[in-house]
Amino acid sequence: MTPSPLRRPLEHSQPPLPRIPGSVFEGLFVRGLKVSGRLAQELEALGYDIRKPEVDYPIQLWQRAVALVRQEVFGELTDEEAHRQVGRTLVDGFAETLLGRVAAVALPMIGPARAAERIPRYLAMMGRPDLEVTMTPVGERGRRLVIPDRFNRPELFAGGFERMLEMANAQPRITVEERFSDSYRLLIRW
Repeated sequence: MTPSPLRRPLEHSQPPLPRIPGSVFEGLFVRGLKVSGRLAQELEALGYDIRKPEVDYPIQLWQRAVALVRQEVFGELTDEEAHRQVGRTLVDGFAETLLGRVAAVALPMIGPARAAERIPRYLAMMGRPDLEVTMTPVGERGRRLVIPDRFNRPELFAGGFERMLEMANAQPRITVEERFSDSYRLLIRW
């Protein structure tokens, strides 16, 4: 009997950083904001050329591009209001992309409860399959979500979810209940 080879303990490496699909960049910058001129040049300097889109982009580029838009387009708003508007604009623009149309066309038919239940699937479609969203019902017309995300402000998702639920024929109210260094909790009501 031959001795078994020495086993090494598994090394715990960090998972790769998320990459954001080009369709999400297209949704926000090309279709939602319709950037041009100086802002398009500034985005290009960061690494996103609206005329030559790539399949996907590093999350760090997404963060820098959102920060630029927050300042240049929504500079008169508070951080919370500005990021909420970025999220709303992203969903409006993404709904005009080829991939986004598929999701957007169903929203009025499925209604807010089923739309809310699909949030994890929609986040995966927008390039974040790494997010293991925890969702708990809060009555018939509410959901509490814990989103393990350290890359985006919670208001960005809150604004996006608001717009998505409006497309599902609801009048949502979304509150950022708690913030942690690597996650946050949102309360969604409609």
